[in-house]
Amino acid sequence: MAKRIDLYQEASKRMAISPDACMERIRRCSISSKFGYESADPASLAAIVEMHADWGAAAFAELRSTGFIKTDWARFKWYQPSGKELDDKIAELAAIEAAAIIRLSSMDCVPALPAIRALAENFLEEADGGDTIAASLAHNRMMLAIVSATGELRLMEDYVKHASVAVAYAVAARLEAADLEGMKRSAKVIVDLIGTTEPRDCAAEAVAMRLHPREPVNA
Repeated sequence: MAKRIDLYQEASKRMAISPDACMERIRRCSISSKFGYESADPASLAAIVEMHADWGAAAFAELRSTGFIKTDWARFKWYQPSGKELDDKIAELAAIEAAAIIRLSSMDCVPALPAIRALAENFLEEADGGDTIAASLAHNRMMLAIVSATGELRLMEDYVKHASVAVAYAVAARLEAADLEGMKRSAKVIVDLIGTTEPRDCAAEAVAMRLHPREPVNA
């Protein structure tokens, strides 16, 4: 249990906009393909934002750990998924989230509900704010709590592997105001049904948030 809790806390802490303005600038530029196919290294990172070498080294390590920089044979490159690659990743997340919701319906998940509801409320606030990146990160934090509530370490490990910060930013690049409105409606249904005897409707809304966000199941 301790390992799962530590994994959840670490992943949830990472799933946020960077407090470092330079780091956040690089994150947003990378996911919008502004760096093209340039290789990534500490020196180039420092040069982009006119920072010192130590900052570049720390930024490089953080961008690798959050999925923005990938290893490509003998060099490092920016994470820039194709449409199909991102579709596949989103489908993987949706499948794990739905499985977790179904699992919770057969458990006593009452202790986890206050945290899930608070994170859902945070998602609604971020969605109202209109920043798709902040909303996408809040969506992932809510779903992290749902997956963690199952108590299944392997499920949590799989989810954390797929739900990187970089993926949340890539998903955000696709979202528009209409998507956020639909996701808000789905999130409200999830909060109402999580842990009840209606897991299929709840799971369907979780899938809708990923696969067709502007079209909730219970529109």
